[in-house]
Amino acid sequence: MLLELGMLLVKMIFTAAVVVGASVVAERSGPLLGGVIISLPISSGPGMFFLALQAEDRFIADSIIYTLAMSSAIAVFLIVYPRLAVRYGAFTSVGGALLVWCGVALIVQRLPLQLWSALGLTLAAFALAIWIPRPPGLRPPPRPVGVSGLELVGRALITGGIIATVVSISALIGPRATGILMAFPTAFTAIAFIMHRRHGGGAAAATLLSSTVGMLSFLAYLIALYLLTIPIGALPALGVALCVAAIASTGIALVGRRRALARRR
Repeated sequence: MLLELGMLLVKMIFTAAVVVGASVVAERSGPLLGGVIISLPISSGPGMFFLALQAEDRFIADSIIYTLAMSSAIAVFLIVYPRLAVRYGAFTSVGGALLVWCGVALIVQRLPLQLWSALGLTLAAFALAIWIPRPPGLRPPPRPVGVSGLELVGRALITGGIIATVVSISALIGPRATGILMAFPTAFTAIAFIMHRRHGGGAAAATLLSSTVGMLSFLAYLIALYLLTIPIGALPALGVALCVAAIASTGIALVGRRRALARRR
């Protein structure tokens, strides 16, 4: 019992450190780079690492299918939250977006999915998120301010607790539910809530919307992880997939920066 509690605590601390560190950097990096950072697998990455230490490769591959499919729910989150954020407060905006995410999760968990059906569903959702005109009232956040210790503790408890719990009960809930919960928008929720309260809904919405295209790197990460897990094993596949995500994110950031400079000229 003590060993199990100790392992749960290790999972929580490790995951929380990664997610909180990335969210703080994202807040201080501006909408463009911040959006790219939060689209990286900063919560599912640690989750998949711990899952790979305890689950069979087939279990992990099956769960990745539903994490990929649930990326469509993240796209819906990125559609709903900005449109609520420019009108309402942080609790209403984040809560409304999470409620819609849960609705999509209930639908996805009933679908018998394979790689191409999950990918098609997600690409369609992100095409819609990119195509829909942005809401009025967006604005870049002001110069970053310090993050309080209480905020960091809150983020750590939420992010570390969710991922660590999902990994710990994965054998009980099965690969489908594990994959769905692994796609919970932990980083998006934390950053949206904190930035909304600190800088206003327009600034938080602008940062999250900047991650829409950047989420393509997350999809590349999941596809690489799925294709390589069975042939080479989950842990080596995770290392390669993280490299794929980093390369894709770097390319997206460079293209976005060039476009921003071109618009200024």
